[in-house]
Formats: sequence, C-alpha cells, structure tokens
Amino acid sequence: MRRKPCTPTTRSSSKKYLDIGVNRVILGTAAVENRPLLRTLAAKYGDRIAVGVDVRDGFAAVKGWKEITNTRLEDLLLELDAMGVKTVICTDISKDGAMSGTNRELYSSLCGKYRMKIIASGGVSSLEDITALRDMGLYGAIIGKAIYNGAIELQEALRAAK
Repeated sequence: MRRKPCTPTTRSSSKKYLDIGVNRVILGTAAVENRPLLRTLAAKYGDRIAVGVDVRDGFAAVKGWKEITNTRLEDLLLELDAMGVKTVICTDISKDGAMSGTNRELYSSLCGKYRMKIIASGGVSSLEDITALRDMGLYGAIIGKAIYNGAIELQEALRAAK
C-alpha cells in the first residue's frame, strides 16, 4: 500500500510522522517561514522531506494561499536547493483547479536550473499538459480536478507520463 505524505509544521511532528512509517512529509508555509526547521529536517531526513511551494505572479504564497510573500520563487528555489531539499511541489495558484491548462512557461523556466526534483501542480487538465511536462523533464505532475471530473483517465495519464 502506498503511504500518503503529511504536512507537519514542527520538528517534533515531522519526526513523529517519519518515525511511524510515513515515507515523506511535505512542508509548505513552515518551509517558507521557518528556514532553520527546514534546514534541520532536510539534513536529517534527506529525500523524505519535500517542500510545497505555492506561487502567484512569481512570488511564494503561504497560509493556504492567503498571503503572498516578498520572496521570489526563483530565490526560494535556489535557497532550497542549497539546503539540500530533494523534491519541490510547485503549484501555480492561478491555474489550480481552473481546468485551463498548466503554466508551461513557468515549469519550462525551472527545468534544469536545480538539482531538486520538480513536481508541477496546478492546472494539469489534459494529456497534452502531461506530455508537455514530461518532455520538459519534470519529475512529475499532480493531477487533481481533471481526474475527478473525468477529463483525464488515470491509466491514460500514466501512459502519457512514460
């Protein structure tokens, strides 16, 4: 059975989840607002720590997309890469759930700049989006609404991603 990731906000909660067998925890707001926590967890747990970076107009958003920070996405990604973060889930807020296609320009600009695995999130609404992201060399893509509403069949998505 595949285990689901968790989103802890403290070192002790991260440790608790990882110690009970969760294979990966995802830090969002905590990663942006508490770099020492992220640095400690990334050093100790390596690829079992991922960071979810929500972005709007080139800036990181936190607290459930309610606050747009002054932190530019590319600056944050450089810092995360230098800290040893292995995986980043990058969500373009303006595209998420809109079924209007993913932000290919954004993801294309991120490809090859970092050692981290980049997972695209937000707006993946067609097999064409999946193949475009695959061809860019992204590590993965999150498909939510498109599967939920039947626009993409899971088996077709998996074939397109290969």
